[in-house]
Amino acid sequence: MRSFLVLAASALLIVAAGSAWVAMYPPLPHDLGGVADLDARAGRVRIPVGERDHVDGWLLRGSRPGTIVMFHGYGREHHRLWRYAQFLRRDGWSILAVDFRSSAARDRRPTTIGFYESEDARAALDWVERDARLGRGPVALFAESLGGSVALQVASERPEVAAVFADCPFANGLLAVEDGCTCVEHLPVWPFAPLACLLGRLVTGHDPASLDAVAAVRIFADRPLFMVHAGLEDRFRARQVHLLESVAGPRTESWRVLDAGHNQAWTKHRREYEQRASAFFLEYLAPARASGMP
Repeated sequence: MRSFLVLAASALLIVAAGSAWVAMYPPLPHDLGGVADLDARAGRVRIPVGERDHVDGWLLRGSRPGTIVMFHGYGREHHRLWRYAQFLRRDGWSILAVDFRSSAARDRRPTTIGFYESEDARAALDWVERDARLGRGPVALFAESLGGSVALQVASERPEVAAVFADCPFANGLLAVEDGCTCVEHLPVWPFAPLACLLGRLVTGHDPASLDAVAAVRIFADRPLFMVHAGLEDRFRARQVHLLESVAGPRTESWRVLDAGHNQAWTKHRREYEQRASAFFLEYLAPARASGMP
């Protein structure tokens, strides 16, 4: 009996470790969603993170004085963002899309569900501020999934962020890990979620459950926020939507797309999605609005 228990425990640890490792280094599909690859039209930029590291960015300069910085989600990279950039750049905005270091083509770091990704987002905002042209105009964020939660976190720290558009952000890192177990991996929360968090801390030195987008939304509540939520519970449970909406401020618009799964609203309702996003930035990213002028 003792041998069986040891064997079962060993098997459990192997499964948990393997799942956690894949979760920290997920595959990165070239996910354009049927739109044109804008890499050739964008300027490649190198954005320093600290003294020894960097993130890669792709910059499309626009005719309007305003910049939208874009962050991709978990298990994706900047190509995913071109589906949104292709219509926002028609409105004249400058677009900066970045690869988190956890999605870098070289010297890739593990996904931390917030720590490294937030450092990258802060570095991108610092880079925009230093740019002689971009730094003179207002800045907004457009992001999805993990990137959406990171955008909320960083925006809550940075008063220069005029507005945030977040497509399917998670409420906090712990719930993201738990829902990943149940909705994606079809594993029980216990013991797999605690084991995944433990292994994440051991490998990266950072707690994957630490990012708290609910607290960030509460701080950001006086500024314009647009949140897109999936109606289908294929990645996050509805409890995360309820938590985010419960602390949203009066300038928050929340769009629940009942027939869409995680980050599928653009695919399911492309015209409406693009109209809503375009109208949001045209209303809140114009310099007069962003500076508080009437």
